[in-house]
Amino acid sequence: MIKLLTTLVRGAVSDAEQAVFDQNATLVLTQQLRDAASALELAKKELACAMAHRSSEARAAASLADRIATLEQAAVDALIGGRTDLAQETATVIAAVEDERKDRQAAIDRFDIDIARLQGLTQDGARRLRELGRGLEMARAQEALNRAGANGRRALATGSGALRDAESTLARIRENHTHLADAHAALDELDRKTRGIGLDDRLAEAGFGPNTKTKPSDILNQLRARAAATSTNRSPETP
Repeated sequence: MIKLLTTLVRGAVSDAEQAVFDQNATLVLTQQLRDAASALELAKKELACAMAHRSSEARAAASLADRIATLEQAAVDALIGGRTDLAQETATVIAAVEDERKDRQAAIDRFDIDIARLQGLTQDGARRLRELGRGLEMARAQEALNRAGANGRRALATGSGALRDAESTLARIRENHTHLADAHAALDELDRKTRGIGLDDRLAEAGFGPNTKTKPSDILNQLRARAAATSTNRSPETP
């Protein structure tokens, strides 16, 4: 049980670390590039220092070589002049100077190896640092695009809802306007007809137009006429 709980805790910690890294990967890469750039600058300084020491050793070795050449010529002159003792003493000095020159040359050779190694490392580091810098810029640009896309999608979603609401509101406004227009038209038509009927009646009553209303006396006269006609048709013929 304890082993299971330990495993679960380790898994939770690992997931949390991964989540934090994913959320801050660009910041982590930025700091790592800063560290790499600092290390590269230190390597360049070490390279410059090695090259300076190499130049100093080269100058010393060249000076010793000149000293050896001068002593060798002096020893030869001493031998020619019969001064074997001076030639022997000079040979001893030449041997010591030659040993020092060899040590200097060995140091130069070591510096050449270190300089070549440091130059390769700094050149490779500078190249990789440039590539990582470009990668960082691309990652930042992609993150900006992702943020813009997410913001755009949220804005579109919000805007779509607002647009739907606005369309619904506009439809209701238009429907209300249509109902109002229909009501106004009906009222106008009713008013027009009302004014027309009233005018005709008033003209007819004043004797200036046809009477549009049916009079009961007219109906009764029509019925009397029909009754008289019917009676005439039904009376027996005279012999």
